[in-house]
Amino acid sequence: MGTTLGVPARARLSAGLRGWVVRLGATTDHREAVELLEELTGLAVGRDTVRRHATAAGTALAAAEDAAVAAVERTREAAEPVDAAPGHLLVEADGVMVRFPDGWHEAKVAAVGGVRDGEAAALSYVAAREGPDRFGPRVLAEAARRGALDVVGWTGPLRGRGLARLRPVVVLGDGARWIWELAAEHFGACVEVLDYYHASQHLWEVARALHPEAAAAAAWAEPLARRLRDEGAAPVLAALAAAVARDPAAADLLRRERAFFRTNAARMAYPAFRARGLPIGSGAVESAARHVVQARLKRPGMRWSEPGARAMLALRARLRSGRPLTPTPHAA
Repeated sequence: MGTTLGVPARARLSAGLRGWVVRLGATTDHREAVELLEELTGLAVGRDTVRRHATAAGTALAAAEDAAVAAVERTREAAEPVDAAPGHLLVEADGVMVRFPDGWHEAKVAAVGGVRDGEAAALSYVAAREGPDRFGPRVLAEAARRGALDVVGWTGPLRGRGLARLRPVVVLGDGARWIWELAAEHFGACVEVLDYYHASQHLWEVARALHPEAAAAAAWAEPLARRLRDEGAAPVLAALAAAVARDPAAADLLRRERAFFRTNAARMAYPAFRARGLPIGSGAVESAARHVVQARLKRPGMRWSEPGARAMLALRARLRSGRPLTPTPHAA
């Protein structure tokens, strides 16, 4: 009977059924996964079966991903067959909160893909709960798989040792320091873009501090937001320099925002970015935070153990990337 159903010795599920169980466990909670499997196939399994197989699959994926990260760090070459992203290579990163037994902690998610007509395209994802020092190499490994370490030319003498020029990377983020540090440490030729909508939110914070009346705040912020998009940071810096705070709290905010816009001025060259066909909004990774992480790990009442979250984050990233939910043999 085991041979007929394709069930290995001492196993209770066939490879095909196990694949369905893992996919359903990655897609929805265990209760609903059990209900869907029975409704669609007539096969009944327990919630614990879904949990065990989904966790095992995610754990294997996370281990293979760790091995790929180590290989890329060691060789500075892609650890898996390259699936090159189209156009400009784009990397977006963000944080998203997940609940653990001791409270809420930040997981990180990155979207890696290409750019077509100013929009992100052909995206793949990585996600993990870890610090920037570990997440940076994880993003690099995925970017390498998407072509980031492809040599596009050489500089230096025609003979002897030259310097390889790698494919340029566009890194788009919300201004968190760890994103720019990740870019500086792990990518060569890199264009850093501050998400335009986050920059606009900073303008609105200043507007509300300077002008308590909603109409006055809008009259100050809206034209500046348009000029920021069309002209870059210069008109905003001029407006902030001329602004007069109404009270000490507003003065403190004004000082911070002047520093923010000065520090990130080069990342707000939105007219130049748009002229090159680059995106200026980080909607791709903000969407990823929802559909990769929150849709599965942030449901009512959920609290994740560290191993369970690690497995599910790896499984979700792989699922939403449209890749097989088994490790790539080359990377493992």
